[in-house]
Amino acid sequence: MIAYADVDADQNVLPDQKIDLLLQRRHFQMEKLIVDLAIKHGLSHTMSLIVQNNRRHAYIRNGDVAMTQSYVQAIGMLPQPAKFRERLANSMELPRLDLGDEPEGTFVMPTLYGLIAHNPIGRRFRLEEQKLGMIQFCLPASDCKAWAAEFTVTEILEAYPAAPKKDVPKRSMPWKKPKDGEASGAGE
Repeated sequence: MIAYADVDADQNVLPDQKIDLLLQRRHFQMEKLIVDLAIKHGLSHTMSLIVQNNRRHAYIRNGDVAMTQSYVQAIGMLPQPAKFRERLANSMELPRLDLGDEPEGTFVMPTLYGLIAHNPIGRRFRLEEQKLGMIQFCLPASDCKAWAAEFTVTEILEAYPAAPKKDVPKRSMPWKKPKDGEASGAGE
């Protein structure tokens, strides 16, 4: 809620414009987050492939899989940048010179493209309405007019089995005696 607090405290923004500024700040924060994660995990990314309304969108790619992120007014709705796949398909048809300024494979249509969609609880600029409502990973249909599949973060995490917990032996200092009922950690 840092973005909300910053925008709420900004005296240079009219009250009716604060919601617009908040949406921009969230966009920038999410873009930075997914680019930072891409770098951390060794994934390719570019900020120059998708530009809409003077706003750059991070495009993350690894092999045949690519993704981006966007705010949606309501979960299940297509965001404005969902038209990205159509634009991307059109851009792939244009001849491009590989000048070495984009990661390898940037201009190749991915086999699987997904979008992280997120929205707040409400629409008005009030703290209780601007908490995260939902976040999900969506795969567009081939015609980009609907989602072919939508997965909540919870559904994705539940698809992976929990890692077994390692049995960590209790450690004790040899010169200290354990209190009654405590294990000494010496192979009991």
